Amino acid sequence: MPADEVLRRGRDGTTVDLVLEPGGGSWPAFALLALRLLAFLLAACLLFLPVGAVIVVVAVINGATFVGAVTFCGVLWLAVGLLLWPFVAVGELQSVHRVQFAPVGGPTELRFVRGARVGAWAPISGLLRIRLDEDVEEPYEGDLAPAVRTLDITVVTADGDDGHSHRAPKGTDADALQRSLEELLGPAGVPVQRRTERRVRPKPPPPSAGGGWTYGGSGSANSGGFSGGG
Repeated sequence: MPADEVLRRGRDGTTVDLVLEPGGGSWPAFALLALRLLAFLLAACLLFLPVGAVIVVVAVINGATFVGAVTFCGVLWLAVGLLLWPFVAVGELQSVHRVQFAPVGGPTELRFVRGARVGAWAPISGLLRIRLDEDVEEPYEGDLAPAVRTLDITVVTADGDDGHSHRAPKGTDADALQRSLEELLGPAGVPVQRRTERRVRPKPPPPSAGGGWTYGGSGSANSGGFSGGG
């Protein structure tokens, strides 16, 4: 993915935005996101359908009616989703979606765009650094699958306003993003640190020759028991 999709000009053209998550910045956008989160949580609860079926069977065996048992499981399923939703929604409300820098030519200020609001402008001197953590899983010898790369972006400020790592979109060009950030923030004296960790993808174990039982050596196997004879 091109770096200009992560670091790009703001909607009004007066800022440069480091996009960490889509959306954010207004209550209508957050309300739509919150509804999607609720729908996701309720759908995720379906993963526990086998557990619900066991509860229904046990309840019927112990004398409950089938309708009553199903109703109880349905209410329980709905309650779990509704209880979890506020915690997830509050987390999204506080999470940073974008960091805006202004003016475009040479930033002297920045502000954080969260789930439902835009923060106040602050001097860029409060920005200590931006850290890029790249993880590369390279293929083992003979592996035809390509390398897998992930990139995490962390904005570190003096007052700890963010400090959480954010996963960049899949395929983000780390080299281009680093250059763009250095060009933008270098004149303000903000360092862009990058750490790249490489590892080789584990090679899967070879399948057994016979696909069944594996036997040891014939001589040693019979050394302590009956060996047969004429």
